[in-house]
Amino acid sequence: MLVYPESSENGLQNMATDWWLFENASTASFRHYTWSKTETSFGYGQDWKWVEETTCLSIDQLIRRPTGGGIVRHGNDWTYCLILPYKHHSFRISPIELYKEVHQCIGCAFAEANFKTTLQPCTSKKGRIIPGDCFQEPVGWDLMNAAATKKIAGAAIKRSRKGLLLQGTIEIGEKLNFDEKEFENNFIRFLSDVFQEQNDYVRWPENLEVERKRIYEQFSNLEWKKNRVRV
Repeated sequence: MLVYPESSENGLQNMATDWWLFENASTASFRHYTWSKTETSFGYGQDWKWVEETTCLSIDQLIRRPTGGGIVRHGNDWTYCLILPYKHHSFRISPIELYKEVHQCIGCAFAEANFKTTLQPCTSKKGRIIPGDCFQEPVGWDLMNAAATKKIAGAAIKRSRKGLLLQGTIEIGEKLNFDEKEFENNFIRFLSDVFQEQNDYVRWPENLEVERKRIYEQFSNLEWKKNRVRV
């Protein structure tokens, strides 16, 4: 699994980098990143007008993700991106099972730091659920605190013939005092076990800024933010 260096950028840059990785991945890839300022993202399928009303932010201030899910407030969270190209053997795992596996890995990494968590049960009830406010509305296989009263980690997925993109976020509360680098190393180790991969820590290509410019411009355009049209 290719592991890219940590970076800290604004929301549009973060989304553009994730999508660039998705478009160019030849094997499983992972990166952890932070947000250079407080921002709010919303899911690919959400109605932008409803998101404006809910967050009290204008569409110009919001970031539409290329993955699904609901509203997420960034800035103090621990964000990561995981990619499986369609030729990877783990691409055969169903999205819901992958969601569970990834959150189990996070739970195991927290356990290494003596922080107990549990998984939100996945209901057998079928039907379309319209995403809302991500951390206020836990869904099946989200990672919760030990008492199951607070959501700790959630993720959103994009799956296509190209592969699978998972964008995940972990809420790091003030009471959760732990070594973030140690947590990251353990999380990556558990992921590599699940995907049966050896980790390869790589550098960003020198031309990344140029390569992702087209994607950045598309994700910053109002046609994308409002109508999901990449022009």
